[in-house]
Order: sequence, then C-alpha cells, then structure tokens
Amino acid sequence: MWLLVVNSKAGKGRASKLAGKFEVLLKSNNLPYEIIKKATYEETFSEYRLSISSGKFEKVVAIGGDGLVNLCLQEVAEQNIGISVIPAGTGNDFARAVGSHKKSVNEIFNVVRSQDPTTIDLGLVTGAFGKRWYVQVLSTGFDALVNNLANRINWPRGQMKYTLATVLTLARFKPIPYELIIDGKQFKQDFMLLSVANGETYGGGMRICPDASNSDGIFDILLVHPVSKIVLLSIFPKVFTGKHVPHPKIDIIRGKKVQISADASAFADGEFVSKLPIEITNVKNALKTWLM
Repeated sequence: MWLLVVNSKAGKGRASKLAGKFEVLLKSNNLPYEIIKKATYEETFSEYRLSISSGKFEKVVAIGGDGLVNLCLQEVAEQNIGISVIPAGTGNDFARAVGSHKKSVNEIFNVVRSQDPTTIDLGLVTGAFGKRWYVQVLSTGFDALVNNLANRINWPRGQMKYTLATVLTLARFKPIPYELIIDGKQFKQDFMLLSVANGETYGGGMRICPDASNSDGIFDILLVHPVSKIVLLSIFPKVFTGKHVPHPKIDIIRGKKVQISADASAFADGEFVSKLPIEITNVKNALKTWLM
C-alpha cells in the first residue's frame, strides 16, 4: 500500500497540484493508497508516525522539499519501507541525490511502481535530545548559521537567498573552537565551517563535499580553518559548483563516527537538530529508495 505525504505549503501550492496528479495515476491503476495533507509540521508528523506504525504501508512518497523528506525518513529508516520524493521545495537535494529532481510525476510513478528499491546510507545523530536521522549533510559553524538565516528569508528564493544569507551572516561571524573526534582521532581547533556529508549537496545544489557518496558507508567531513572574511567570502560561493576544493585552508577527512563539541548548533538536511555536543554515525544501507 502507498502512503502519500504532502507539504501543502511547498512551492506555493505546487506540491498539492503534483499530489493530485499522482493520485490520478494511483486511482487509474487501482492501487490502494492513503494521503496525509496537514497544515502544520506537528500535525503531519503525528499522523505520519501513526500511519507508519500501522504496518500497512510499503511505499512512501513525499511530495515537498528536503524538510518533508527528513520528517519522513525518521520513521522508515532501517525498516522494510521504501521512500521516494516528488520535489516541490526550495532545495530538493534528496531529489538530486536519487535522480528524481527533473523527473515528471509520471516518470517517478512508473519507477516506484515497477522497480524494486535500492538501499543507501544515512547519518544517525545522537545527543541529549535523543536521535535523529539525516540523508544529505549535517552542518555546524558558518554554513549552519547561513542555513538558519536562509530558512527565514522568503525572497529571493533558491540559490540567491543562500548568497544573501552568506553576506549577512559574514558580517558578525567569528571562528568557532571545536573539540572533534573522528574514528578515535582527536582534534581541538578553531574552524569556520564544519560539515559531515553523506551526500554531496545541500542548500539547493551546493556541492559542499563533491566526492561524498551515500553508498560507501563513510562520511566526508569538511573542515574550513580560520581565514579572513574576505577569503571566506571568496570560498563560500564556489560551494555551488564544488570548486572550493581543493584549497589550502580546507581539509576533507573521511570517517564513520564523528563526535563534535562546541558552542554551536547543528542543522541536518536544512533542519535544526540540536545544540552541540552530538555524535554522528554512518549507518550503511539504512534507507530504501528508488534511484532514477
């Protein structure tokens, strides 16, 4: 049975239209389904959790952006339930990762209906708050502050709002002292930016770790050492194309388990996770999905 989860606010109503098209396909093929379409995050998550716990569903289709995908994967990680996405958000980075970003509703439907899902890795974040899964990138430091500000900017949209948030954040930013343990190796340094990547993009296609893979069982951890604001401003826009790497002030370390302590917050898949400290573990083959 199929479960559709819709963010009715995504894309200024576009998600609702796409959901309607998907429902037509399900009905015309006599496929049983239910749909969740609530006004708030809290209502959506409450009904979604109840629906998944019923054990009725084998396929979840999220119709919205990365925030909705992140909500949905919390309940289907390490379960025999596949998830796909019809992108209708601002960033759509999960859709980019699995190939549905530029696919039509019909194309996505045909793949999910006719093909078996594959598995990809997830990041599992644990801390005082409990646990939380993510599929793309966890960020803390300068990029997390940019993400937080960009979430509050309604215009411009897409990459332009991240550029604007970058400039505004830069004016008051200072390097952050971190205590970091990567697979048992300790670091105690100041960093401008720290990202733990399971996938290569965040923020609407920003290629923060261009060689990161969601199927190799290991994170790419990007560390930006202290630089002047002018240098940081010259580096950060290159993230859109991945040309910030290599750079003498940037290290990328690979690891499976990361512990981070600092006076900072963590965001994952564009959503607030918690204040630090946290521990992050790469869990191989934790999510079933369809590659297109």
